[in-house]
Amino acid sequence: MPRRKNRYAGILKPTPIGRGRPEVSVVLVYDIEDDRLRTRVAEACLDYGLERIQYSAFFGRLSRNRRQELALRIAREIEDASARVRMFPICEEDLKEMWSLEQYGRDADVLTKQAEARQRPVLRLVRAVDSHADGSGN
Repeated sequence: MPRRKNRYAGILKPTPIGRGRPEVSVVLVYDIEDDRLRTRVAEACLDYGLERIQYSAFFGRLSRNRRQELALRIAREIEDASARVRMFPICEEDLKEMWSLEQYGRDADVLTKQAEARQRPVLRLVRAVDSHADGSGN
């Protein structure tokens, strides 16, 4: 009788009831070549309430069950495609040491207005000079 592969192996190891934290902060990062697949993985992260912190990185709080559900959903989406996905649980003590720097050279509203201005076509009306309109007949 052939032995079946455990589809849960390597996802999350079960812990005894009452052990472990109910919810922890996680950082999920991925490197996926296929655009459509990358979009589906990003949508899965958003569906589970994670916040996008970079193009291919998400942050949020998930319970152990929700982490496992998300891992299984992503594994199902990826199937046999080329991809790297990592989910890092972060303890509260380490989270207290986190710092963030978000600095932009220009205001986002200014950049949006500049982009919109560049997309509008410039239309110039040039009037053709009609030699017969002046009545000279030339």
